[in-house]
Amino acid sequence: MANSMRKQLGRSLASVSGLVPNIRRTVRPTETVGRSGTAIYGGYIVEDEKNQKLTGTSKYRTYSNILANTAIVAAGVRYFINLVAKADWAFEAAQGEGINEAEAQRLADLANEIKDDMETPWVRVVKRAAMFHFYGYSLQEWTAKRREDGVLGFLDVAPRPQVTIERWDVDETGKVLGVVQRDVQTQEEIYIPRAKMIYTIDDTLNDSPIGLGLFRHIVDSAERLKRFEQLEAFGFETDLHGMPVARAPIAELDAQVESGEITEQDKGKILQPLRDFITNRIKTPTRGMMLDSITYQTIDERGTPSNVPLWDLDVVQSEVGSFDEVANAIERLNREIARVLGVEGLLLGSGAVGSQALARDKSQSFDLIVESVLITLKQTIRQDYLTVLWSLNGWDFNLMPTIRTEAVQYRNASEITAALRDLATAGAVMQPDDPAINEVRELLGLSKQLMNDLDELGAMALTGGDVTTGQEAETVEEVAQNGANEGDE
Repeated sequence: MANSMRKQLGRSLASVSGLVPNIRRTVRPTETVGRSGTAIYGGYIVEDEKNQKLTGTSKYRTYSNILANTAIVAAGVRYFINLVAKADWAFEAAQGEGINEAEAQRLADLANEIKDDMETPWVRVVKRAAMFHFYGYSLQEWTAKRREDGVLGFLDVAPRPQVTIERWDVDETGKVLGVVQRDVQTQEEIYIPRAKMIYTIDDTLNDSPIGLGLFRHIVDSAERLKRFEQLEAFGFETDLHGMPVARAPIAELDAQVESGEITEQDKGKILQPLRDFITNRIKTPTRGMMLDSITYQTIDERGTPSNVPLWDLDVVQSEVGSFDEVANAIERLNREIARVLGVEGLLLGSGAVGSQALARDKSQSFDLIVESVLITLKQTIRQDYLTVLWSLNGWDFNLMPTIRTEAVQYRNASEITAALRDLATAGAVMQPDDPAINEVRELLGLSKQLMNDLDELGAMALTGGDVTTGQEAETVEEVAQNGANEGDE
């Protein structure tokens, strides 16, 4: 029996191993043979998503609602986007062996001028492009224009919202060739080719053309946070003390109905104020209830009154209040969302614990996240903006400028000047025209030194004299002789 099973297993393994040689073939180094892992039929992306609110374009409405109505998400996104937008962008002349430096500088200056000559300011273009970090991808469309100098520049770079992009045109390898946008006014389908896009994507966790942004990771937490905030609001409205209970002489009222003293409608009118009080139990400044003070009486011949009232209102209270538990749940979910967005540092100082070192560490980590997004944006701008600009005008691609963005981290002017002082002490003395001087002056809120002032300072350093008078500095002997001559006079 065991030998038979062993032989059967051996035959199965042999048949499986024989499958590979049947499709094995030689592949050229320049040939792409693999395929994308995202299924797309008729331009529609097939997603393995169980939540209906997160399928198709509905997900972007869900994301936008979370962004608009969840405070920690709104604060975190705006904080992030404002830091990204703070960085100054500059196209710097290409350098290298055989590069015509004058022509490279001219084209770099021209590219900077074109960047600042669009209908939409560059800072808004950067902000919109950076939203890929949250939505998964960002898509903008450029439109060219002919400038007065004959150069083809850009008229505008306008956003194409994710919620309007319905279908994707991709090749067999998953490369995006274009998108189909639904016009929200006319419901017309509009095809936008890839060549006209500034398209940024976070496809780290999948290879879908729509990527996977941070908003997808906070949907469940945001919904639970909204529910707990509703419970907290309900709790404050009802004091979270419990459920109101009303007591009424129902049996006596039923007996009066049976005897014909009152009708069923009369009974309902008598009990309606209690029902309204229980149903609309939210406290208001004018809310209250007045009840009959009569009590039950014993059924013996004396009819002695008891301490139990015929009419009463009370609240069934829980033994433990729920305010703290709800508040702790809200705090935990806020931190959970902030941690995903990378803005947990915004919550430091709201509790009883925290330290400056921890705040600095959180800020530095967040700065690194912003820097990584800026690196992605620079690559996108080089591919979808500068390359297009150079192609439109037929310029030499070897002269395409490099992109520099300002560091976004907080810089302390005192620490920087102390570091420069230590460098000078070690022998690395800073010259009057060192660009670091203007950078420090900018941090201090001071105006920059003008170039002619720098030239004069450089001349004084070389001659040791007063540039304004044209006189060179006197030697020690000349100073002494001049002093003696003035004494004789």
